Amino acid sequence: MKMLRRNDLDWRSTRGVIAVEVAFLVPVVLVGVMMLFELARIGLVIAVGSAALDKAVQTFRLDDLDANGASVMETNLKERMIGASYGYLQEDDLTVSVLHFDSLSQLGGLEIASDEDDSGAANTLPVWSVTVQIKKAFLTPLPQVLTLGDTFRYQYKHVFGTERRSEE
Repeated sequence: MKMLRRNDLDWRSTRGVIAVEVAFLVPVVLVGVMMLFELARIGLVIAVGSAALDKAVQTFRLDDLDANGASVMETNLKERMIGASYGYLQEDDLTVSVLHFDSLSQLGGLEIASDEDDSGAANTLPVWSVTVQIKKAFLTPLPQVLTLGDTFRYQYKHVFGTERRSEE
């Protein structure tokens, strides 16, 4: 009896099929890893920006809010956010917009016209509505290939102030 041997040609053809499967799989894995890095970085930017804005706003609560105008508040807030972001955010990454209101009633659109309420208006602190937009470039070229652009943006909105002055 003669033993049948495997044909070498058949054995080599299966190796080619595996190589083609791997060649198709590698780009999919690469795109997945690139997407993971982009999403992780977007999460990091959002977390750092939120922490920097919270820290910058908390330092404003200690300042004299009556003395500052909206433009002074914009520059101060931008500087404090850059300082509180551990060097991760730069000046070009931030766009700050500040709206000033004399009281919470004015912020809500309620106009008080009586004279007796004007004496109470001197007892209120200003309210600041802050909008901060962060714009950062993507790490990988994948978003450009997917026609998403080369930067992403995230916007924070924060309103701070107190209705009444503390009686000291």
